[in-house]
Amino acid sequence: MKLYYAPASSYSQRVLIALYEKELDFIPIEVNLFDAESRKQYLQINRFGKIPTLITDDGEVILEASIQIEYLDNYQNQIPLIPKDLKANLEMRMLERIIDVYVNGGREALFKDSQRSPSERGKKEVVKAKGLLESACNLLDEKLRLRTWLVGDMFTLADCSAAPTLSYLRIVYDYQHLQNLTAYFKRLEAKPSVAKVFESGREQMKQMLSTLKYPVIGSW
Repeated sequence: MKLYYAPASSYSQRVLIALYEKELDFIPIEVNLFDAESRKQYLQINRFGKIPTLITDDGEVILEASIQIEYLDNYQNQIPLIPKDLKANLEMRMLERIIDVYVNGGREALFKDSQRSPSERGKKEVVKAKGLLESACNLLDEKLRLRTWLVGDMFTLADCSAAPTLSYLRIVYDYQHLQNLTAYFKRLEAKPSVAKVFESGREQMKQMLSTLKYPVIGSW
């Protein structure tokens, strides 16, 4: 298998966590979408120009991080990332979508807002996105009150999605007041697969943050 990715991309990190968690062999191919020639070549692989892209041993091109993780779950069955129980499976999918749409979407809105001039910040759409983000974080905090991982004792696709999203969220939104969510993120950071992915993306993220028009004050 080949994975076309960028180290600091949160979507790439989701799939990398799954690959490392399941201890699968793959060929990592780093993509620089900011380089015109590199982007042109990559568009021949992924017409949308989005990362990551997974190429199977059979040459099949699989797009979208969550679908890639579902594909990977067919390997190393003794380390599952997708619950077989229907109720747990549906909850996992619901939480993954909440993380992607409301938490990650809110993070992106707040980050973009932080790069506007102070007089242009805090418009209605940003306030709405932040409200949805906070509702989502509170829901996750409630779910984690008596759970190790998002769906229970099993580390799943939803946790693969949550790890990079919550890491980058700290740049623009401090959720330390949510004790269960904060403790959960510490457990994620301590997981070897997650720690390896975070370390590999650290330098690229530092470079990206250094080019910002306005500094951000959060941690990551």
